[in-house]
Amino acid sequence: MELITAGFMVLLMACTERVDIDLGMAGESKLVVFGEITNQAKAHAVYLSRSTPYFQNQPTPVVTGAAVSVSDGVKTVTLKEDPDHPGTYYTPASFAGKVGGSYQLSVRNIDVNDDGVSEAYEATTAMKKTLPLHGMAIYNSETRDGWDVAVYASEPGETKDYYLFRVYKNGILYSDTITNYRVYDDKLFNGKNIDGASVQFFDREKGETLERGDVIVLEAAGITKEYYRFIDALKEETGEKYPMFSGPPANLEGNITNGALGFFAAMEVSRASITIK
Repeated sequence: MELITAGFMVLLMACTERVDIDLGMAGESKLVVFGEITNQAKAHAVYLSRSTPYFQNQPTPVVTGAAVSVSDGVKTVTLKEDPDHPGTYYTPASFAGKVGGSYQLSVRNIDVNDDGVSEAYEATTAMKKTLPLHGMAIYNSETRDGWDVAVYASEPGETKDYYLFRVYKNGILYSDTITNYRVYDDKLFNGKNIDGASVQFFDREKGETLERGDVIVLEAAGITKEYYRFIDALKEETGEKYPMFSGPPANLEGNITNGALGFFAAMEVSRASITIK
């Protein structure tokens, strides 16, 4: 069986972060898609690339010239490819999703497997409500050498919910790869107050320091069960393997049709911030 690796790139808060994700599967080159849209009006990015052999040490090839659009069932917006970053496609800067809305990504006018036939890919996702944040705190960890980022919020108890937490330091995404995203279901705190639960850690031994004047932003996002499972499975596949010489990672189940890899997600986000004093 031929194994492949796919590279995802994420652009958040004006900071480009490369996310390398190892995926194993058989067959020809596949399209790799990664994109997130939120309830905030801004240019949201969708990244297109091709899978490459797992053991082949080469840059991930991007996919250019695609026709990419996002629709809410009523209005369709066309994404434009960034001339300075091929393979990166942006919505208009005024684009913002709405909680409860259903969004369909369409990718067309590409021939990823080079068979001379144009292919079409789609993904459908829903925008889930986020966890309203009351505030955040940063404190010295009692068990590790560093600082915990804690969240304060009230979790609604009517539904089964899933959440994603990300941390920014001085405007730069600290959780700089998708495998460092923190995702949780509400099993332990459904309908309860969350009073200082740690959702991120700055490790002093790894040089992850905090200094006076640093601005730390905590972002909470409501995500679908499918996106929660995708990230959770990705973290498991790319973590330490036991035994040490176990096989390469397996294929991950995304939400892109026609055999493509990756995920297209929608989420409402809320934020809290603190300045280190």
